[in-house]
Amino acid sequence: MIQSKVELLAPAGDFECFIAAMNAGADAVYLGGSKFGARAYANNFTQEEIIEALRIAHIYGKKVYLTVNTLVKEKELSDLVPYLKPLCDAGLDGVIVQDLGVFRMIQKYFPEVELHASTQMTLTGEYGAEFLKEIGAVRIVPARELSLDEIKAMKDKTGLEIETFIHGAMCYAYSGQCLFSSILGGRSGNRGRCAGPCRLPYKAKDKKDIYPLSLKDMYTLSEIPKLIEAGIDSFKIEGRMKSPEYVAGVTAMYRKYIDLYLANPKAPFHVSKQDEEMMRGLYIRTDICQGYYEQHNSKNMVTISEPGYAGGKDAVLEEIRRKYLNAKRVMDITGRAVIHKDEPARLQLSCVMSDGRQLEAEVSGDVVSKAQNRPLDLEDIRNRLGKMGDTYFKLSELELDADADAFMPIKALNELRRAACEKLEEEILHSHSRLRQEKAKKAALQAQDTLIHHAGRETVEKQKEICLAVGVQTATQLSCAVKQESVSYIYVNADLVLTDRQQLTDRMKQYADKEYYLALPHILRKRSYPYLEKYLDALQTMPFAGVLIRNAEELQWLRKIGYEGHYIADYTVYAWNCEAVAFYNRYFERLTVPVELNRKELLQLEESCPKEMMVYGRIPLMYSANCVRKTLEKCEKNINDGQLIYYLTDRYRNQFPILQNCLHCYNILYNTVPLSLHGQLDGMERFGIEVYRLEFTTEDKAQTESVLSYYQKRIVLDEPCDYPYEEFTNGHYKRGVE
Repeated sequence: MIQSKVELLAPAGDFECFIAAMNAGADAVYLGGSKFGARAYANNFTQEEIIEALRIAHIYGKKVYLTVNTLVKEKELSDLVPYLKPLCDAGLDGVIVQDLGVFRMIQKYFPEVELHASTQMTLTGEYGAEFLKEIGAVRIVPARELSLDEIKAMKDKTGLEIETFIHGAMCYAYSGQCLFSSILGGRSGNRGRCAGPCRLPYKAKDKKDIYPLSLKDMYTLSEIPKLIEAGIDSFKIEGRMKSPEYVAGVTAMYRKYIDLYLANPKAPFHVSKQDEEMMRGLYIRTDICQGYYEQHNSKNMVTISEPGYAGGKDAVLEEIRRKYLNAKRVMDITGRAVIHKDEPARLQLSCVMSDGRQLEAEVSGDVVSKAQNRPLDLEDIRNRLGKMGDTYFKLSELELDADADAFMPIKALNELRRAACEKLEEEILHSHSRLRQEKAKKAALQAQDTLIHHAGRETVEKQKEICLAVGVQTATQLSCAVKQESVSYIYVNADLVLTDRQQLTDRMKQYADKEYYLALPHILRKRSYPYLEKYLDALQTMPFAGVLIRNAEELQWLRKIGYEGHYIADYTVYAWNCEAVAFYNRYFERLTVPVELNRKELLQLEESCPKEMMVYGRIPLMYSANCVRKTLEKCEKNINDGQLIYYLTDRYRNQFPILQNCLHCYNILYNTVPLSLHGQLDGMERFGIEVYRLEFTTEDKAQTESVLSYYQKRIVLDEPCDYPYEEFTNGHYKRGVE
């Protein structure tokens, strides 16, 4: 069944953009305030501006969503409730959230406000969507990389509202899983401060100064029927850093074609050449693509030869200013005035909201007297009552019932009109508030049921001594790790059980003194679901004590199948503050601390949950659905190996290795040098770290053995020794991110 209504959601980087979006026909606007937003360098809104935007939007029957879609440090968390309270009191419709500590606090203090799961949460399938529904989310914004089939499956499975991007700039990496800008320059995408290193030139083999990580802008005007038929509830335009002209022009065009399709879904759908040209006249990247909706990845999505933008055409921008920026949008209302002698004058105003609700307001004014000289002229009455002034109303029709010899002073007529407009505005705002509260009650009951039904896992007793854990990608690395007596835990790349099952089992049984964990894929999507049965079989038949979990998809899958082994969270399960730690403590027996927090910030994390820390390993800078090798050469899918290595070189001659995971079809771009905290080990016990992890990725046998030997001597045996390599990074351990 085709939906009769979809929400058109426009961006607003400042108040002028907000007005532009309203005038151009947006159903809702998303904006950021002074804190916690993922566009730290946008102008953003003051508290007063957000409150005024809420009033205006609600008069129009529209909504406003606030972006609180960054990861929040413990020292910042105390500002959250005071920051949100006046906005929630003013009727904030929803909050877009990445941090589950923030999610938990909003749920506690502002239960009437909708919680929307940001695309920064990297929700890639029905399991993750189901998890967010269980904990109280009303809407999810899934990863941009999902296909229409995947989105439809999420919708069918959960019934949640689905919001997806339909237009604008695209990140090369899965949102929320990119540390490129963070590690290279301290400007974290998880904090709204991305510097865009993916837009810079790189070299690959004999190719020089190319842009293999720079995606074209998304443009889906011609795809509107397919998007609506997939069940998407909200169409989101990217662009909180864009101009009011861009916001208005793009919003107006999508408004036109959404309405055109919904008016007659069976009619042929076609975007005119004139409108295509108009859209290209707006601030659009060098070229456009339709995103991932109907392709998993493609060379035609990447700019390759140039990263730049095409500036807006003056004629197009001027026309947009004239239509949407220089004119005030008003709402049509109707009225009925009763002006009889010796009775109070009455004025009733009514309007029909965008959802079909009809609202009315009636006021009484001064008592009407008999005209001594000149009676009221009916046309004068219409003119006086029709002057809406600074309101957002336009009196399109007035029924007038007046005595021929009645009289009222002009001042009294003006006061009657003013009072009626104020009362109608008040009724509209109250009506919006009632609808909002009803929806919030349903979400609150759902979340309450979830908390009762899913009490979580019991906290395990804390370990008494420091242990060494090793993550391995290859069978060679595993062979090295099992031989080290001091290694307690080994995280085995789950795909090894698909390619080297028997050899892996024999090796694990041979070294039965170790505790083995199945390290699930970094990205889990529908295309990988066939492997889940094999992973489950491995967990049931091989000597695995538990699972290393990378995302909400895997957590929910394990809970649904009733897996009772140990649950360990990798650092991609973000826990930046004590609220998030407490939340995840219900599900995990050990958390891996974030790689973006510095040592002072790590000290502030709650100690109730056992913690683990990566002290060695190449940090993944980004995970992507697009494949660099496929873009620049051809697809070399190798199911037997499951992974291939490619390299990009930046302008400073730094070489970035890229692992192609061909089984699950995603890339991991790693840092040029490994993280190694060998010089920072003294005093690390203050953070409550009980497990130190060495994460091997591209290392060969000799490199793996030398690193294992060094850390065994330093951490377990406490013996002085020389670090085997010259090039390494301390990551964010000292500096942290802004």
